Amino acid sequence: MPRRESKTMDLRAQLNKALQQGQVIAALDLYELIEARKPDEPRWPHRKGDLLLRMGHKSEAALAYERAVELYLAKGFEARAAATAKILATVDPSRDQLIERNGASERNAMRLSDEVASWSSRLAKDGPNRPHR
Repeated sequence: MPRRESKTMDLRAQLNKALQQGQVIAALDLYELIEARKPDEPRWPHRKGDLLLRMGHKSEAALAYERAVELYLAKGFEARAAATAKILATVDPSRDQLIERNGASERNAMRLSDEVASWSSRLAKDGPNRPHR
């Protein structure tokens, strides 16, 4: 039996088409529908915020980014939450408290980033087949 495409996948295809054709109002409506179907997925409010910002709707973009930060944190994506919080702070400086609230997460993300950079450096130097401590 052929696998049926999900309604969310269909909405994503419609979204991509609307964005390619520059139909921003239709794209915003589709972001709303996708977000309603996937309320715990942070990338949809994040992308919606990007579109709203490009349209010049800063206050609405800030709300979307704030939702994305909260969802990223809830899923454990601390680095992504910190990066999105920084975008939010540039869009709406009055929301700096979100970065402060996210400060520990940002420090953890920076520590993890340093560890990955160190590991990548050792891998480049020693090659993939050499054991690492």
